Amino acid sequence: MALGTKLCTATTPDDKLPYRELIAAKRVLRYLKKTINYGLVLELDDKVVYGYSDSDWGNSQEDRKSYSGYCFKLSNSVISWESRKQKTVALSSTESEYMSLSDSCKEALYLQKLLSELDLGILCKQITINVDNNSAIKLAENSLYHSRTKHIDIRHHFIRGVLEHGKIAVKHVSTSKMGADILTKPLDSLKHYECLKILNVTDLSLL
Repeated sequence: MALGTKLCTATTPDDKLPYRELIAAKRVLRYLKKTINYGLVLELDDKVVYGYSDSDWGNSQEDRKSYSGYCFKLSNSVISWESRKQKTVALSSTESEYMSLSDSCKEALYLQKLLSELDLGILCKQITINVDNNSAIKLAENSLYHSRTKHIDIRHHFIRGVLEHGKIAVKHVSTSKMGADILTKPLDSLKHYECLKILNVTDLSLL
């Protein structure tokens, strides 16, 4: 839904919804009807916070900008998620993933502050973010890549400082286990429901 509604909000100068967006909107409504009983299952077993960060690369046909997606889980329960179009055009999939990781780190820092203030005994001094792009991880961890990324907005490079201070850790995960994939691009039915399973979104009528 987070991505689907984004894809339906493009407008033309005369404010008429283009045919492509109209078709997408109808698909969203059909999906809502089919999954009306689906919801988040809340489980608090180990009280550990971790996240997923992902992106597509240039799939927007209008401006070739990429979509970023992230989600964070507390134990096995999703507590935060976002899907948004990136503000600048990424020149590679690595850059797109890197910019998405930047947004994910900002959310992780916010969650750290919020959960620390709530004092619920939740382990969040270091939040691990799962990424499925090894090059983006190397870019975040290794400043020697700077000469190849001078054109990337400097605001994204704060990732390195966050990693150096130990507030965030980045871990590689296979694409098949990437929970945020559902927030970056339309998926086929099988992959879509695999992502829902990773995020612990299920048919509540079956519980």
